[in-house]
Amino acid sequence: MRKRLQDESPIGLLQDGAIGAVTAALANQRQAIHQRLLAGASGAEVMAALTELVDGLIIGRYRDAVRTIGAEAVTAGFQHCCLIALGGYGRRELAPYSDIDIMFLFRPEAGSTVASLSGQVLHHLWDVGFQVGHSVRTIQDCIELAATDVTIQTSMMEARFLAGSPDLFQDFQRRYLRRVVTRGADRYIERKIAERRREYEKFGETVYLLEPNVKKSKGGLRDLHVLQWAGMARYQAVTLQEFADRGILSRQDYQALLEAREFLWRVRALLHVHAGNAQEILTFDEQVRLAERFGFQDRPNMLAVEQFMQQYYRHTMGLHERCARFVDRCRRVPVWRRLVRLLPAPRVDGHFVVAGPCLTVPTALRNRVLDSPVLLLKLFHLAQSRRLTIDTHLLDEIHRSVDSVSDESFRTPEVSRIFLTILSGPGSVAGTLEAMHRAHLLEKLIPVFATVRGLMQFNQYHKYTVDEHSLLAVAKAEALEQQKGILGEVYQEIRRKDMLHLAILLHDLGKGREEDHSEVGRALAEETAARLGFDEQETRTLVFLVHQHLLMAHTAFRRDPYDEKVLLPFARAVATPEVLRKLLVLTAADIAAVGPGMLTKWKESLLIELYLRTLPEVSGERDTAYGPERLRRLANDVAREAATRAGEPMAVEWIESQLGQFPLRYAYGTAPSRIAAHLAAIRRLRETDVLVEESFNEALGTCEYTVVTVDDLTPGIFSKIAGVMAAKGLQILDAQIITRHDGIVVDTFQVSDLDYAGAPPVERRAGIGRTIVRILKGEDTVENLVGRSSRLPSGRRLPSGRQPTEVQVDNETSDRFTIIDVFADDRQGLLYVITHAIFKLGLSVHAARISTRLDQVADVFYVSDLEGAKIMDHAQLEAIRVAIKGEIDRFLDKSVGEHEGVSSGASS
Repeated sequence: MRKRLQDESPIGLLQDGAIGAVTAALANQRQAIHQRLLAGASGAEVMAALTELVDGLIIGRYRDAVRTIGAEAVTAGFQHCCLIALGGYGRRELAPYSDIDIMFLFRPEAGSTVASLSGQVLHHLWDVGFQVGHSVRTIQDCIELAATDVTIQTSMMEARFLAGSPDLFQDFQRRYLRRVVTRGADRYIERKIAERRREYEKFGETVYLLEPNVKKSKGGLRDLHVLQWAGMARYQAVTLQEFADRGILSRQDYQALLEAREFLWRVRALLHVHAGNAQEILTFDEQVRLAERFGFQDRPNMLAVEQFMQQYYRHTMGLHERCARFVDRCRRVPVWRRLVRLLPAPRVDGHFVVAGPCLTVPTALRNRVLDSPVLLLKLFHLAQSRRLTIDTHLLDEIHRSVDSVSDESFRTPEVSRIFLTILSGPGSVAGTLEAMHRAHLLEKLIPVFATVRGLMQFNQYHKYTVDEHSLLAVAKAEALEQQKGILGEVYQEIRRKDMLHLAILLHDLGKGREEDHSEVGRALAEETAARLGFDEQETRTLVFLVHQHLLMAHTAFRRDPYDEKVLLPFARAVATPEVLRKLLVLTAADIAAVGPGMLTKWKESLLIELYLRTLPEVSGERDTAYGPERLRRLANDVAREAATRAGEPMAVEWIESQLGQFPLRYAYGTAPSRIAAHLAAIRRLRETDVLVEESFNEALGTCEYTVVTVDDLTPGIFSKIAGVMAAKGLQILDAQIITRHDGIVVDTFQVSDLDYAGAPPVERRAGIGRTIVRILKGEDTVENLVGRSSRLPSGRRLPSGRQPTEVQVDNETSDRFTIIDVFADDRQGLLYVITHAIFKLGLSVHAARISTRLDQVADVFYVSDLEGAKIMDHAQLEAIRVAIKGEIDRFLDKSVGEHEGVSSGASS
């Protein structure tokens, strides 16, 4: 039986030299392994089968090559040479399309033979389609190279014997262990930690990425590799099993790491098989597909893909934390810390000990602290107030034991008092809450935190899971303490910061339920207030902030705060200056915690504008801190900027008069340098002029185009500018549309130029400006420009299909205008499609709020008919809604079809 199986394997075929047949047989065996995976085989089984398949092929080829070369090669090949598997192949962790790394190790006396031997083996492997990394070295080469390259050092630490001389391999292992692995363990571990940190910067600083790399993102398989490498260097142990058997790794951690590793192995193998290559990114489409394969089904309150990703994040977060703790234990203890341990440790509050930068509990008192909710809360409060780090071993013990402490014992006035003190600060509130969350202590105080742990929001808007978003939002609020400007001032003025931070912590915890998360949040806020012993007024404030946490953003971003029908209902809802301050900070922190760059200066200015407009209404008096004096300081700043530019100086009084023509959001959301440029253009403007100011923002990597002209120059100014942007391949990220009281238009667009990685050339930006001028002056048309452009709609790749388009018409909020709200998937050119549809309907856009949230737009347009009147006919309003929605759907369906066509063509 053994002979028959060997003859049918790729090894036997190789010996016959039938490369084509070998390739076909190898493909068949790979396909059989892939089918086993799809039929439910574990990741470990698949990796073992692939490793065994490749081992058989390579070992057989080595032996065949030795015999082919001749008698001298037989002696060299089996006594003075050996073939070694390195890296992931050495670990027996071959995913379906992993690369293979091998080393030919030889004694100097076999130097004349090893080149021929390695050539024969490698050429056959290349012929049958393997990607093979290879090296040819002596033992001394290995030792010298390891001293200069940490990656090479690591790969050889995982060396596994394949064929040739076992004595040579054992000699290599002994010498490499003695002269490399044990000798420089401290330095090696620090270098691997630094290397991993650089990978975090490149592949993701958080476990909770929307589209993680299963190998290299934080919490991925690479974290586990670092654990194994650190364990090899410090303890000369190789496998997780050995770590556990020797007591280096707890049985609980060992079991959790095995489960996480198996989950990630299987996910990675399925990614490879489906892609037909070494695909490591868990894309949106793959998440949906794998959720179904892992057996998840949509529930009323949670999509299957959200359930799958919650399991993914829980595995990767647990893996990351356990690996970080283990690696930390492997690091050398500094001399000063060893000396500190010899000295009597200062006892704090009778139960706690400060050891350098760490806070811990003496062994004799551990059980008492672990069983006492009051002492546990005191531990975290002490660490916060003294800016200490809680010992990682102690955090681990809290995690393991906290479930055994009754929930009821956490519902006491003293526990509530300490928790509110933590929420008040000083010291890092968010950092303390995060440590409590990682130790599973926070959910004892706010039980819903257990439900939202690792809960993904599959909506292309939030970058983080619900729990991390909530904690990050608290951190964003705290960061305002150091921020100059109105937001920083408002945060500093808030008296009850515990109430603010608690509201921020709770605001999104209602997600993952069937009901609207704001309604669920209201009930959660009521429960939390009762648990913490709040009085009626405190409860009312907390419930309002959580229940209405979207009110300020929706009002500021979608409505005009200069309209009393908008402002007065908002002011009545907020009621007091203190609640208004808390709501402003909560809103800003919530947006900032969605993802990097989400709280733009423009959005910040809209929130501040609504705040400043509302403050007099709820306080009964105008706060001069936000009035003429601030405007005068801004005018002075603009004058100084203008003095550095070519042209006549600007008088401060003239600048103030010009700023008075703009809404507040312009003054607070535009840099003085840009205001100076805009006012210079306004001063040069003649009746039929179109002036374009452009600049590049290095920090954001975006271009800004400001168009200054007069309102009656041509109909559809906004639409025509958007058309130029689309035809030129620019992606509009934000737009500020302003028509001043004197009829001067100042429209500013923040765009991404997809043709350039950095700053577009000056001529490119100037050319776009000239095109805008030609179009607005009627020297060319947008239709001709778009017709000459071969641009395809582009954008970040999304899951298959798209979100339904919504177009809503609001004829109640404004007395002067009809308001059109548009919610749709974003595509390059969409804004032009919307505004052109409005233009074709015979409507004028008087104001607009343009907002792109990752891959969704939420755009608002204040429109009238061409005579400036509000549209009152109900049938006409419905016709407008249907027409705009139809134009958007036709555009998006076409762009999705083109995208799928391009993808299909590429894959074939």
